[in-house]
Amino acid sequence: MDRVKKIVLSELFDRQISGRSVVDSIFSEMEGVHHLVLDFSSIQFISRSAAHQLITSIDQLQKSRVTVELESLQMEVDQMLSQVRKSIQKPIKIATYVEFLNFSDEKKMEEFMLSF
Repeated sequence: MDRVKKIVLSELFDRQISGRSVVDSIFSEMEGVHHLVLDFSSIQFISRSAAHQLITSIDQLQKSRVTVELESLQMEVDQMLSQVRKSIQKPIKIATYVEFLNFSDEKKMEEFMLSF
């Protein structure tokens, strides 16, 4: 028989989930679990790092054939999870190019600064 485990997150956290390490604590004692229900009732905020860790942990569980269900998501939490999921799916980051300016003397720097 499949073992179902339900975790009511509001029993562990006070309206918000912040940080990777606290997310790791959610997934302790998962041996023998085939279906996990995470109840987000009363959780109003999840940080980007916590959302990333949560998604990563859920993906690992699903690879181990554990189904995961997210229940009672607040709109803000659902949006953060969606944003992070999209960023994970697009791992290529566009590099930002910053040009460093060098001036031979203070007068040249001043001229440059006043040119705007």
